[in-house]
Amino acid sequence: MQFNIRAIAVLDAVAADARVELSDHVGSQFEFRTGVRLAITLPSASEKFDILQDPSIMLSALSAWARVYRFPAEGGETIHVLAPRDAEDGQLTFLRLDFFQPSWRRGPRPQVEILGGTKMDYDETANWLIDLAHGWSLRPDEKNKQLTLVRPFSVRLNRVRLAWVGPEAVAGAQTASRLDAIGNVFGADIIKIHPLSYSHVKAFLNEAVPLNGVIICRRFANYITADAVPGSVDRNLIHFCDSDNLTELESQVRTWIDICDQAVEVSRAERFADENEVMLGIMLRGMLSHSKIGQFNHCQKQTVLLGARSRRLNVAFAEQVLDENTEAYRETVDSTALFQCKEHNDGRRYFLNPSQMERIRRYARRE
Repeated sequence: MQFNIRAIAVLDAVAADARVELSDHVGSQFEFRTGVRLAITLPSASEKFDILQDPSIMLSALSAWARVYRFPAEGGETIHVLAPRDAEDGQLTFLRLDFFQPSWRRGPRPQVEILGGTKMDYDETANWLIDLAHGWSLRPDEKNKQLTLVRPFSVRLNRVRLAWVGPEAVAGAQTASRLDAIGNVFGADIIKIHPLSYSHVKAFLNEAVPLNGVIICRRFANYITADAVPGSVDRNLIHFCDSDNLTELESQVRTWIDICDQAVEVSRAERFADENEVMLGIMLRGMLSHSKIGQFNHCQKQTVLLGARSRRLNVAFAEQVLDENTEAYRETVDSTALFQCKEHNDGRRYFLNPSQMERIRRYARRE
């Protein structure tokens, strides 16, 4: 889970309007703990923070971190702090703080140097995580010096099993390590099968069962047909990729993981209470941040679902959770539902139930 962006995205995000005081951070020490403790001391000179475009926003990542990555660099260590953040439009973004920790032998830990800070959208964050995971995998001799602190979460995420029938290398670049990195970031086990022959591929696909989906790179193996894929695999989840460019091949793998994940989610009959709680919290926080409270501050369903959509979560499940927690507004009836709705000429509109604000805030904080 150290690189899994879906696991990172469901953690509590920094509020869109959250700001911190720079003066509270100058020279301060921060600790990150998840069984393992990592401490950093920020610079004691305020001008050292000028490299951050907006310190009041960027520094909020320190207290709401989701992942901390530490790995060796010349003369010390590089540290990345990653935190999800809700944007003003309800979309999910990510904050990344980059530090350099100089080496030391004795005495107090020296102050870190701030290398920069970045605001990223979902795809930019996924690309960065893939590059980081891939880079780490190419340095196995440094594995014991690479450290990730993972903030725990209670959601059970699907793990997709996907077979990829394609070449060992494209334009001189090895495909295996990149596919492993993509799998780490998007929560998939990618079984790599190089198309030596039709019978070879068919045998390996049968050995790889159970599979949620299959990608066949047709430009490199036009003799591999759907007949080589075990009958237990849904024919709609066999994808023939016609690209011969590594970037396009990777993009299609990412897309197919999403499609297979949605198919797995639809087929699951059992829902866990903690998943409902997380989905409710995401939707309620979005409604609270936009003050959609009471019948005169309503919005469309797509706005309520925006938080789930921007986190690449299952929107159909989010709709189900919304429906289970919504009642039609009636002026003479006291409702205990978290959401209420009214019919308008252009469709149903949703708002938070003002009489349930204590419960709503508790759900939003996941207490």
